[in-house]
Amino acid sequence: MSEKSLSKSQADALVTKDSKHVLRPWSGGAPVTIVHAEGSTVTDVHGKEYLDFTSGYFVNQAGHCHPRIIEAAVSQMGRVMQVSGKQATPASINLAERLVEITPRPLAKTFFATGGSEAIEFAIKMARQHKSSETLAYLDNAYHGLTLGALELCASEKYRQSGGATLSDRTYQIPNPYCYRCKYADNCATQCLDEAEERLDEHTDTAAVVAETVQSVGGIIPPDAWWKRLDEMRRERGLLLILDEIQTGLGRTGAMFAAEHYGLEPDILTAGKGLSGGVGSLSVVLASDEVVDGFYGGTTPTNAGNAVSAAAGLALIDTLIDERLIENSAHMGRYFTEVVADLDDPWVGDIRFKGLLGGVELVADRHSKEVLPRELVSRIADALQEDGMLLTVSGPYGNVLRLQPPLCITAEQLDTFAASLGGTLESVRRTAG
Repeated sequence: MSEKSLSKSQADALVTKDSKHVLRPWSGGAPVTIVHAEGSTVTDVHGKEYLDFTSGYFVNQAGHCHPRIIEAAVSQMGRVMQVSGKQATPASINLAERLVEITPRPLAKTFFATGGSEAIEFAIKMARQHKSSETLAYLDNAYHGLTLGALELCASEKYRQSGGATLSDRTYQIPNPYCYRCKYADNCATQCLDEAEERLDEHTDTAAVVAETVQSVGGIIPPDAWWKRLDEMRRERGLLLILDEIQTGLGRTGAMFAAEHYGLEPDILTAGKGLSGGVGSLSVVLASDEVVDGFYGGTTPTNAGNAVSAAAGLALIDTLIDERLIENSAHMGRYFTEVVADLDDPWVGDIRFKGLLGGVELVADRHSKEVLPRELVSRIADALQEDGMLLTVSGPYGNVLRLQPPLCITAEQLDTFAASLGGTLESVRRTAG
């Protein structure tokens, strides 16, 4: 019996053990127990197939179980898998060199970690040590991880409270470019940054501005003029720019890194999520020579720069380039926007994609932009999952269908999703009372 076709008793036993022994960070909705994954499709223990619009939680850029990445990882496992952080391997050295080559100038040095939150923690350390100041500015709606240091840069009160982190006098928020709900939307000239400029001037000891190039939570996409002005503001004040590209990097937005869309040259950049091609866990902090001069990290995460993950990461980068997956991301993002817009559904308020990062904001009324109630959004998400579409819900108001499929997604698969979405919205609306 193949892995794709477990018997009913085997499948039921796995589901029962999962319920009994596994604790998850989210509540509600039955988890899908996946036994096979390939490309943009996953199969559960009952043999049901799903299109995965989460990319395995935004990790499998080249698709699930890409043979080139598997080959690189297996080959590396026969040589060396893990060494002390004081040593090195050809895989980690070569990946470090390659990352410097494909990221914006003046980034020149790499510091490996094992997850996005860790990378943000070390980026914070670098900035605070270099500027001899603890004060950091971050954006409304920001999310940079759930460790205690990263939570200081998290806009969600619920997330901060979950870790016992309160608002810190070492960090402060500045407005983000949520253009769909901006009061200046009809005459935008980056007026939202007037308030940001005031706050920066109030905090003269600010070390750095920390921001995702594009906000993954809700797919908040800045216009070019917004980033141009913010970058000018921080340079005039001598502030470092820390770009969080953990979710936006490695082809996700239709460029190798989203900074390329805006011509940004960060002093520090973090990457992760898909960096290991789905093999193990790997993240990195890249910084300029000037920033890392004299940097003291304290120690290093035990598995940072793991050789197997690094080898897989090199294979991932080659795959993105050789299979033109970055170009496909840009093209499919535009196509995704078109097929959802063609539904012309009254609950579809805004469609936002930068490459294959983005989503669909659901509203009760297009004119007023009244947020669709969460109960209805949950019903829509559950119905889509029942119809074979895996996705998550996010956004400042919890009303955005978050859609980040593998970069190998096809137009035919997006057509399948659009048809499912159209039918689901109509069905839920019909039974909503």
